[in-house]
Amino acid sequence: MKRPPLLLLYGIDEQTLPIDAADTRRMTQRAAEALKARGWQVAASQVQGDLGAALAPFEPDQWLVFNLCEGSPDQAFYYARAAQELEQRGYAFTGSTAGVLHQTQSKVSMKRLLEAAGLPTPRWQEAPEPQTLEFEAFPAILKPAGEHGSFGITRDSVVTTLAQARAQAQAVLENFRGGAIIEEFLDSQEYAIALWGPPGRLEVLGVSVICYDGFPELRDRLCTFDAKWLPCSEAYLKTMPACPAPLEPEMAAELAALARRAHRVCGLRDYSRIDVRLRNGRPMVLDVNSNCDLSETGGFANTAQAAGWEYGAMLERLALMAAGRAKGALSPQMTGAAL
Repeated sequence: MKRPPLLLLYGIDEQTLPIDAADTRRMTQRAAEALKARGWQVAASQVQGDLGAALAPFEPDQWLVFNLCEGSPDQAFYYARAAQELEQRGYAFTGSTAGVLHQTQSKVSMKRLLEAAGLPTPRWQEAPEPQTLEFEAFPAILKPAGEHGSFGITRDSVVTTLAQARAQAQAVLENFRGGAIIEEFLDSQEYAIALWGPPGRLEVLGVSVICYDGFPELRDRLCTFDAKWLPCSEAYLKTMPACPAPLEPEMAAELAALARRAHRVCGLRDYSRIDVRLRNGRPMVLDVNSNCDLSETGGFANTAQAAGWEYGAMLERLALMAAGRAKGALSPQMTGAAL
């Protein structure tokens, strides 16, 4: 099989936090190494302020794109903006469409999709005006509605009174764009269900779990920014996921069915991670991650490794899914590609 050249598209600019920039560079370099080792021709292009310029040297009918862009909606490499540009220029690329990425970036629109389809999710509401906020399902968590990667989530995000909720809403709205959302806080272990596959053949790659038993205080029993980004922090060290999660067959089946429904209801493509907690023993969808971390040490890759997929093989399978959607010059080269 002749493979097309593969472009790793990623973004870093002056707004990017140093810790995030370092992680993005490591991920891109390691992904390039792993794919080259499997015989792919790989190039990387960094988006800063001009997405078009980053794509200009790479013809859409010649290059397949691995969309590693993230960013906030006001950055040139916001993942939905990158996907939109790729769609308009006729590239085949990994991951979900621009519309889906944008809709699921907003926790408000994502929650509405889940509720409209009848999927169980914690009680929630928007928090647009702190002083008029009303909510009764305490304890609750109040967080930015337009961020990802646990940005803006600290132990102060867990609130137990309306006064605390209003104060936290004020802090979130002052420091983050995209609004705020409040939802009931479910004090349970947290499951991450990794899914992948082309339409009609969506598979559960695996399930990991974070147990918060190491934290006696309720406000510490969540995946904060520190827990996700600061390896030397207590929060990080005490929230290492176990994969595969130890599950009874009935619970494993229930989690898998719920995750598949959430993936399909939100229109996701190629891969995703669905985050779930329990209310009275029953799974509830916390979040739908349409562009989850694909770094070698990230949750999706760890789940893949536990399922027998080394890093390069995992990335290759995602690239082949995108190649299956290619048109024009790319298509004959990928005929017969096994997904």
